[in-house]
Amino acid sequence: MANCDRRADGRTHASSSVSADDVSHGKPVPDGYRTAAEQLGLTPARTVVFEDSTAGAKAGAAASATVIGVGQRGLATYATLVVRDLRGLTWRDGVLNLAAADLLRL
Repeated sequence: MANCDRRADGRTHASSSVSADDVSHGKPVPDGYRTAAEQLGLTPARTVVFEDSTAGAKAGAAASATVIGVGQRGLATYATLVVRDLRGLTWRDGVLNLAAADLLRL
C-alpha cells in the first residue's frame, strides 16, 4: 500500500508505504488499507484496492474501498471487476480509466 505525493507536473508517486509490520492486524483485517487511506488524507471509500488474494480483497472490502481483482488469483476473490494485470490502466485527474485493460471479469 503506497502513500502518494503529487509532483510539480501533477503526477503522483509513492513516497512511503504501509506494510503488515506497520499495523496491529494483517489481512483480512482492514487495518492496512485504513492506515494507507488516512495517510493519503482520504476516507477508504474514496480509494481503490488492487488485489490478487482473497484475504486482501476481503480487507479492502472491509475498509469500504473499491476492490479490483488482479490476475488469475483475482478471479478467486469476490471482486466484481478483475483485470489480467495492471497494464492498460491509467489514472488521470482522479479518474481510473480501464478502457485499455484486459478484463477477466466485469
